[in-house]
Amino acid sequence: MGKIVMAYWDCPFCGSTGIQGNVSTCPNCGRARGEVKFYMKDHGENAVLHENQRGDIEYVDEEQAKYVNRNPDWYCSYCNALNSDNAANCQNCGASRTDSESNYFEMLKKKEAREQQNAAAQPAPARSNTGSKRPLIFLLIAAVAIFGLVRYLTGNQTRGDLKVSSISWVRSINVEQNREYQEADWQLPNGATLISQEQALHHYDTVLDHYESVPVTRTRQVLDHYESYYTYNDMGNGYYEEVEHEKPVYRTEEYTDIVQQPVYIQVPRYATRYHYSIWRWTPSRDVQSSGSDHNAYWPEVTYAADEREGKKTEVYRMTVTGEKDGSSATYRLAEADWRNVNTGTGIYITASRMGGHPCISDKDGNRIADLIPE
Repeated sequence: MGKIVMAYWDCPFCGSTGIQGNVSTCPNCGRARGEVKFYMKDHGENAVLHENQRGDIEYVDEEQAKYVNRNPDWYCSYCNALNSDNAANCQNCGASRTDSESNYFEMLKKKEAREQQNAAAQPAPARSNTGSKRPLIFLLIAAVAIFGLVRYLTGNQTRGDLKVSSISWVRSINVEQNREYQEADWQLPNGATLISQEQALHHYDTVLDHYESVPVTRTRQVLDHYESYYTYNDMGNGYYEEVEHEKPVYRTEEYTDIVQQPVYIQVPRYATRYHYSIWRWTPSRDVQSSGSDHNAYWPEVTYAADEREGKKTEVYRMTVTGEKDGSSATYRLAEADWRNVNTGTGIYITASRMGGHPCISDKDGNRIADLIPE
């Protein structure tokens, strides 16, 4: 059994504090010790102390501790007084112990349950209607403002003071030429003429050669000693019992371990490398036609014996000018839409305020044709 520690209690009737646990009545008001909770001075509930933290513990003298009954006090059902387990009758009112069923710990449980029930039954404090409405009004105003700003920024803007100042087109045909190339590769392509071949280094393979023993320093946790710490149990009779515990303390120890470490070598691999000649069609030159009207046509191309027609491209543009500020912008558009645009005519262009792709539109912003800014 552990050492006995003096407990203390506070009088719930007159407010006196720090009364020793072996005193059964309040020295100030004379009321019997009733629904109280014992505590240790200078240490909170569930205290855990180490060896060097026990200097202020108020231990009961070992000779006196022999006479301390280690059972909890019993709780008188008539006068609510706590009595020693040795007492057959209540020391406050004289009632027999046989008429009382609860002890100190059962009394605490009932008290805590009663306090929780009373707390749950308390009505919530009334809130001020004025104070609660103000934040809601501010939040509503902020939400409306944010919604309006988002709607404005994500909306479209249509400009109608624009005229088509010019149109243009460019059509281009790339001419490919059949050319002979000298190349080398690990495979001979179809249609190639072999010139020579040789065995050449293709790559290296990583291959396990052997294992070697290598010392490796490792660490491990080794038991060094045991360290004592102490907890304190409320005995329910005006005293606490000190309980000693031991916990292991470890230290870090280094040791050398021998491991088998693989050793690899790089092994060269050879393959046949081919040198060959091959003919390929290669982009050679561009032939263009262009204009500033709607009479777009493909250019006429004269091909040499080693030439052929390659990729064909076509670009259609219009430039618009603002009547108010004189600004201009050039756009690309599809041929079918471009043919419906005429120089000198007014035009509406709609674009998102956030920078989305513009389009030709009617005055209400309804899309007619897509535009690509240059």
